[in-house]
Amino acid sequence: MFIHNLLDFFRKAKIKKMKQRGLIREERHGHSLYLRMTVNERIQHATLAISFLTLVWTGFMLSYPNSWWVSHIRDISSGAFEARSLLHRISAVIMVMVSLYHIYYIFFTARGRQLIKDLLPRYQDIRDAIDVAKFNLGISKAKPKLDRFSYIEKAEYWALIWGTIVMTATGVIMWFDNTFMGIFTKLGYDISRTVHYYEAWLAFLAIVVWHFYFVIFNPDAYPMNLAFWKGTITEEEMAEEHPIELERLKAKGKSDSAEEEKS
Repeated sequence: MFIHNLLDFFRKAKIKKMKQRGLIREERHGHSLYLRMTVNERIQHATLAISFLTLVWTGFMLSYPNSWWVSHIRDISSGAFEARSLLHRISAVIMVMVSLYHIYYIFFTARGRQLIKDLLPRYQDIRDAIDVAKFNLGISKAKPKLDRFSYIEKAEYWALIWGTIVMTATGVIMWFDNTFMGIFTKLGYDISRTVHYYEAWLAFLAIVVWHFYFVIFNPDAYPMNLAFWKGTITEEEMAEEHPIELERLKAKGKSDSAEEEKS
């Protein structure tokens, strides 16, 4: 993930600098805003993000009780560490609840069904990944055109699904340890605890290295992609990140206008 993003950063930063110097002609874009996330989706995202960060914070407090940042929390409040366990479980329940709601959303709402349809992996994603690698390495001069969700966003989404399932299953085993030790024995419990720990590290690094890069440090999005807050992105952002979707929406707009004129 780090190597992928490092190559992406240098290539995009180089292009941005060349545009600023006038060495590359910038395309003119309209002032239209395009919906990226509805209010419902933004609430889901915010709930998931807050619960996830709280789980990371309270989980690593237990794993590293003598670290400097945990000792500072203890200095601020003597009861903070004692409340860690309760806060961790509350956050876990919230994350599971928003995940269950998301399942309802993608199965029983029209936008949710379209969302999951657009997020399904396709052969084109493999070709896009190869083309992006060629572009970032300077082998190809043509920037690949990506659709509503790139292979990057799809990888994030399905990794989140998998990680949530693993963390929920192992977390429940650890929460009700007496019950599950009787079923899986102490060895099964220890395996669950180990998987839970390393999956937590994997999820944390995926968010920091992968997600934070593309929404914050990515030269095309810096200082931050605010779609999670505003729900919309500009036409320029659409042209940079989702040109195929932009072309489709513009064509649909023209088609709709033509139908209105006929009627």
